Amino acid sequence: MLKATTLAILAGLITMTTVLPSAAQVRPGGSQRPPEQSEGQDEDCTAVMGHMRSVNQADINAIKGNRVALLPVCEDLTVRGKNVYGQLFVNGNVNHLRVPIAHNATLMTALRAKGYDQHDVVSLRHGANNSIILYVHQRDMN
Repeated sequence: MLKATTLAILAGLITMTTVLPSAAQVRPGGSQRPPEQSEGQDEDCTAVMGHMRSVNQADINAIKGNRVALLPVCEDLTVRGKNVYGQLFVNGNVNHLRVPIAHNATLMTALRAKGYDQHDVVSLRHGANNSIILYVHQRDMN
């Protein structure tokens, strides 16, 4: 009987020592800080864009008086390759819609107010309360 009890206690202790460290990793209320990136990793400045739904000329023509917010993309001078922006524009959802953007007074007013033009627009997204979010990149930043 003593051997069975001792064996059960040892099995319990071994189980506890393997389970406790893993329980500490998923303890709610722990540190909410995001993991730090090592210096060797590059940020993907386009990650903020996510997956954009397609936009067509009719969508742009329908924008009249909407609230427009501009969100700069890849304009951080500390990001390596910041001025290698060719794919940024090609992969956006307004690549062939710059002329309709240029003819839209609401969009151009918002762009000019911040020193941008239709050629700086990377992507367009519809936001809450009928607002428009323009992802922009200043092409000739120094």
